[in-house]
Amino acid sequence: MIKRIGCFVIGLFIMSLGVAFSIVSTLGTTPISSISYSLALITNINIGITTFIFNAALILIQFLILRKRFHRKRLLQLINCVLFGYFTDLALYIVGFIPFDSSILMCTAFLIASIFLTALGIFIYMPANIAPLPGEGCVESVAIVTGWRFSTIKIGFDAAMVIISLIMCGLWYTNILGAVNVGTIISAFMVGFTLRQINNLYSRITGHEVNVVNKN
Repeated sequence: MIKRIGCFVIGLFIMSLGVAFSIVSTLGTTPISSISYSLALITNINIGITTFIFNAALILIQFLILRKRFHRKRLLQLINCVLFGYFTDLALYIVGFIPFDSSILMCTAFLIASIFLTALGIFIYMPANIAPLPGEGCVESVAIVTGWRFSTIKIGFDAAMVIISLIMCGLWYTNILGAVNVGTIISAFMVGFTLRQINNLYSRITGHEVNVVNKN
C-alpha cells in the first residue's frame, strides 16, 4: 500500500510539472484545464472554483457512464483535485527557476517537456489505483465500458476538451482563443500518443505491460 501511495503522489507531482511547463511555455494550457480556464474567463469566477465545478461535473459523468460499476472510492477524486492544485503551485515555483527567454525554441522545448511529463505522470499514478484525477477518471470509465485502449480514448477526450473550449470562448468570450493556443491543440493529440509510447517502451524493456485502467 505504501508503494502504491508513493507511486500515486510521485506521478501526480510529475503530471503537475507537465501543467507548469505548459503554462510557462505561453503556448496554451493543457487540454484538461482548458474548460476550467474558459469558465473563469467567461464568468470572472476564480479559476480554483471553476476547476472544482468542472471536476465535480466529470465525476458525475463517470457515474452516468459506469452506473452500478461506479465505486465510492472514485469520490476520492475530489481530494485529488486539492492535492493536484497544491502540486501545480509548487511546480510553477520550481519551473520558474529555469531560464526562459520566450523564444520559439524555448517555447517548443517547454511544450515538449509538458507533453512528456504529463504522459509520464499518468503512466505512474494511474496504475497505483488510489483514485485518478477526474479527467483521467472519465477516460478510464469509457475504457472500462468499451474495452478500448486508454491512450486512444485519452486522445479523443483531450481533443473534445479543446473543441468545447473553443466553442465556449467563441460564443461567450471576446476571443475564441482565450483559453486555447497551438500548444493546447498539439497536447490534445500528443499526450495520449506519448503515453502509448512510454507503455510500449516499458513493455519492451521489462517484458511487462502496465495497465493504466483500473476496474475497481
